[in-house]
Amino acid sequence: MREGPDFCTRRDCVHTLHSKDTWLKQGRVVRLGEVPYKMVKGYSNRARKARLAQPELQDHNDLGLFGKWQTEEYQPPVAVDGKVPRNEFGNVYLFLPSMMPVGCVQLNLPNLHRVARKLDIDCVQAIIGFDFHNGYSHPVTDGYIVCEEYKDVLLAAWENEQALIEKKEKEKREKRALGNWKLLIKGLLIRERLRLRYGTKSEAGAPHADTGGGLSSDEEEGTSSQAKAARILAASWPQNREAEEEQKPKCPKKTKREKAAASHLFPFERL
Repeated sequence: MREGPDFCTRRDCVHTLHSKDTWLKQGRVVRLGEVPYKMVKGYSNRARKARLAQPELQDHNDLGLFGKWQTEEYQPPVAVDGKVPRNEFGNVYLFLPSMMPVGCVQLNLPNLHRVARKLDIDCVQAIIGFDFHNGYSHPVTDGYIVCEEYKDVLLAAWENEQALIEKKEKEKREKRALGNWKLLIKGLLIRERLRLRYGTKSEAGAPHADTGGGLSSDEEEGTSSQAKAARILAASWPQNREAEEEQKPKCPKKTKREKAAASHLFPFERL
């Protein structure tokens, strides 16, 4: 080995340094009493906010880096009295399977925490990593951590909860389908009632055109167009409207009791 522009070192002398959080993601923790081997400027959101709050710390190295020889394997905590051990943020770091707390199991069931809350059972989310987007780091969760003695109870309660939810969804779909059928049938009944009441008079009032034989194509076309115009005119403005109005019997006036009885009916039911 020599010093100078061509200076080089042995590969086994090169070590990678990480912060405490990075070592924790690899299942290792810094031993107590260890001094950071190197200090650098942190670029996390927390470090940036601290530097903005205190301008005199702009050039201050606030992130300590440690080597692997300064760390040891992570020792998971032990669950006591049915309580899952948490970190300072109220969840469990599970970056590696070896980080599972002693006496606990992981259950990958959706909405398990709601069932556990009803049964007053401790249930904690498992953090398996972080996703960086939109300028921030967001935790990635995967299931829940519960004590091993409550596993069977939670599984049975969750299955019952899912069966109840499925039953409610089925009843909701059936109720909606039944309402749609009722609406369709009512519409068809209204349509048929209107056809029986008003369709026959329009058809009877429309004159029928006589089909003459031996006419040319132009005469037939003129006759058909005149007959069509006559039918439209008769349907839109009947000539015998005055006679029909005179022949109509005068309806007696309804009393207050009859009006009150018919006030709750729909318009098509009053016909």
